Amino acid sequence: MPAAIFAILSVLFVFARLILGSMPEFQEDPSNASAYHTMHAKTSELEKLNKFRPSHTRNEEFPDFVYRPTDNPAFVLVVLEYVCIGWFTFEYFIRLVIYPKRGEFIRKTLNIIDMLTILPFYLELCLPLIGVHSHFKEFTGEELARGAQTWMGAMLVVRVLRVLRMARVFKLARYSSSLQVKSLSRAMHLHRPTNVVLQTFGQTLKSSITELSMLSMFLLTGIIFFSTIMYYLEKDEPHSDFYSIPAACWCVTMATVGYGDAKPVTAFGKLVATATSICGIIVLAFPISMIVEKFATAQQKAIEAEQFNQVHDSYNV
Repeated sequence: MPAAIFAILSVLFVFARLILGSMPEFQEDPSNASAYHTMHAKTSELEKLNKFRPSHTRNEEFPDFVYRPTDNPAFVLVVLEYVCIGWFTFEYFIRLVIYPKRGEFIRKTLNIIDMLTILPFYLELCLPLIGVHSHFKEFTGEELARGAQTWMGAMLVVRVLRVLRMARVFKLARYSSSLQVKSLSRAMHLHRPTNVVLQTFGQTLKSSITELSMLSMFLLTGIIFFSTIMYYLEKDEPHSDFYSIPAACWCVTMATVGYGDAKPVTAFGKLVATATSICGIIVLAFPISMIVEKFATAQQKAIEAEQFNQVHDSYNV
């Protein structure tokens, strides 16, 4: 049990490093954070106003301001990720060594997820050895003309590896069975309320703890997963609305995609937004249908119990 708790905390720490590392306040040069937020707000407001103005009256006060995340998180966050990935690696290889059939171990779904959790980290560490740097660099026109295709290919590799980091979300699936709290079995033995409405509502909540926990886990996983993908696909675009993973979470709400104030501009970003909408409908549909079914069952039992009590009272009279 302590090992499982430590592993879950490690996954949560990695998420914290990933999300906080995308925010200007937690990057290597935090002095730019306040200036960036001010300029981003002003620029976004100007863009909205310009949509409703004739072209000759548009305000171009900040035409050259372009912010790009540095991808250089603060040192504390880097150390935190190194420690957590080190623990994941140690845990994986210890289980691999002591497992009797290693081929079977490697093919198991949860172990594949564990491998995807740590592999992108080490691959990204090896990129500088082949001349690929994961940090954004400003190029002159001549340099960009000479190596545009090579640079774009390298950045695509970096983006793919960073998106693969989100496999860490699914590592929580290994410990999800422990989330079936013991209070569920205790709750089922509580005394029934006499009121039919309260009884129906109470019994539905008691019997739906598993479904509600699953729904919350699915929603949290989906929001973090799609927000991170959206951030890495959109962050390098000029005047991007997805300047951090928390900002992307505002758009990726699973139930709906955005509120009109933030929108993807790349083709892949729009594709991810479409996938988010579809997955949101699917994620909400299954648990809710089970909860509704349990509500109907609880309501029927409550009505039958009330009718039985009425008949019993009439005989006693």
